[in-house]
Amino acid sequence: MKVYCTSPWIPVEWVCAHGHEPCGVWAAVDELPSATAEGVCPFARALVELASKNHQAAFVFTTACDQSRRAADAVLLQSHTPVFLFNLPATWQTPAAHRLYRAELARLGRFLERLGGFSPSYLELMLVIRRYSEQRAMLLDLIQHSPARQAAEAVMQYFWPDHAKKPAAAGKVTAHGVPVALIGGPLLPSQWGIFDVIESAGGRVVLNATEPGERCLVPQLTLSTDNSDLQAVVADHYLDHCVDVFQRPNTRLYDWLAVRIAQRGVRAILLWVNLHCDLWRAEAQTLRNRFGLPVVMLEAHDIPANLNRVTTRLAALIETVRSGSRPADLHQPRKSEPYAVQRTNPGDSP
Repeated sequence: MKVYCTSPWIPVEWVCAHGHEPCGVWAAVDELPSATAEGVCPFARALVELASKNHQAAFVFTTACDQSRRAADAVLLQSHTPVFLFNLPATWQTPAAHRLYRAELARLGRFLERLGGFSPSYLELMLVIRRYSEQRAMLLDLIQHSPARQAAEAVMQYFWPDHAKKPAAAGKVTAHGVPVALIGGPLLPSQWGIFDVIESAGGRVVLNATEPGERCLVPQLTLSTDNSDLQAVVADHYLDHCVDVFQRPNTRLYDWLAVRIAQRGVRAILLWVNLHCDLWRAEAQTLRNRFGLPVVMLEAHDIPANLNRVTTRLAALIETVRSGSRPADLHQPRKSEPYAVQRTNPGDSP
């Protein structure tokens, strides 16, 4: 059975080891709905619609945000599609958080068994863990040597192997263009045109920290002979390397970004947000304060609907970076934009 995972922090190897086919939802969503109810995230709405059309599959939602919780509730009410709500610990510094994640992974395993799966043996689980871990390691290396769009395609294929039947030919990373980081929430294949827009404006994405992007690939997991509890090993590894905005404190997100922004010479940040996504929207000012770089907010619903406007804004940003100036209208949200008020999280930023 296909099991659609709505978060990169659900271990795909755990789903696979239980005899099911893990599929990242991002490749399955063709495009975001043009209109949703007030306050409803278009991505969450798209997941509800996807689930309503796939009764023969199962969906794993998480508690990472209120929109995801509500989407899980909506699917349960509107269809007969099997749904599992995974309680992701918002905190990560305590033993209790690790116990919760381990317990949720065990609960997910029982859910997968009820769907016709099986409890994997130690050897079966070890082989699946090793295979996925090696894939991530190769993928992380590939990302460093591939153009942003092709890297995004490769990451998408990891979360859903059937997505790219014929991988694109390997491209060549160009040294031209102002290096920028693309940071934020879900970025769908139908929105990959943003990479071309950035390049046409004179920029170059050297860090894709959207979902699913480089940020969503946990490091390679090295197994040793004393790993007697592989379930705990997988759970602890994912929780220890979860890099996301929903965590409190979200210092790990900023520490992860800081290393890569410095290593790759990032000169501007593009914040990718979906409509009504308060979690990412609230980070704009904190990103400016932490890294001292210009930050431009890109609304996901503008791609591909308003490419001309986005191109104009990006071209202005790139010219500003090259000239060394920072006009206020570039790094502050426009008053005409909905939900343009920014707020900081003093207790969360490092």
